[in-house]
Amino acid sequence: MRVAVIDLGSNSIRLLIKDISEGFMVTVHKELATTRLGRGVAKNLQLDKLSMNDTLSVLTYYINKAKSMNCDKILAFGTSALREAKNSRYFIKRVRELGLDVDVLSGQEEALLSFTGARAGLGISGSVLVIDIGGGSTELILGKEQIQKSESLSMGAVRFTELYFKLEPPNTKDLEMARTVISRLCHDFAGYLNQVKQIDAITAVGVGGTLTTLSAMAQELKVYDTKKIHGYLLEKTYIDNIYSKLLTLPIGEKRKLCGLMPQRADIITAGTFIAKTIMENFNIYQIIVSETDIMEGFLLNKI
Repeated sequence: MRVAVIDLGSNSIRLLIKDISEGFMVTVHKELATTRLGRGVAKNLQLDKLSMNDTLSVLTYYINKAKSMNCDKILAFGTSALREAKNSRYFIKRVRELGLDVDVLSGQEEALLSFTGARAGLGISGSVLVIDIGGGSTELILGKEQIQKSESLSMGAVRFTELYFKLEPPNTKDLEMARTVISRLCHDFAGYLNQVKQIDAITAVGVGGTLTTLSAMAQELKVYDTKKIHGYLLEKTYIDNIYSKLLTLPIGEKRKLCGLMPQRADIITAGTFIAKTIMENFNIYQIIVSETDIMEGFLLNKI
């Protein structure tokens, strides 16, 4: 059976097509487009017209692509932007007019599926902390075979760019506000994590566009290579160095950096800040980056 799944994220819309047989999944095609569906949601709780139209155009293309590749099913899900926007029902109605149903995931569902996808893709045993930094939210999930604790937090690369990283470079006041918000949001999870660390070793795994991009930037990849991203050990020192460099560069220079998609240049500083601050709050010094994530988790949950 060939199945397509579409992720309507706050920053990017992704298409994944897999052949599924007897519990095994093989990737046939992957594609990504930046439509910034979550633009403005953090401030006014509305999906803007441009973002909706851009997303609908990409969805039309993805649906046609999936049909041309003989997919038996086309599935789709949305995350924080569709959870929070007051006009998301209007947008979902327009998506249904294209012949596509959208599952709007709760924060807890998003966390569970990110954990499932990341853990399955890396084949890690023992206690795993999955960190999924998205455009509108960040999911934190700790568990082994079963989840012990998970949280979906209102911090993401698009959201924090709009709230705290409007200036280039950001001013000290905005940075301190952002740091305070992250520390407050992570406080309960950090306390629980420290208790578990006293009795168990924990492997940190990172998924989502911010962390895969940081992996590509750390390796200075001129061409994005999934094989080099998946399983890459991303050191905290690499993230610190990238962040320091980003603070010195105007947007035009950021777009030229190896490993960074030009469309992500305006939100990468905020995303990097979130990553480094989470690691500082959790006393984590390295993260294994996974290319398998919520999309694989969603598929595994549906088949």
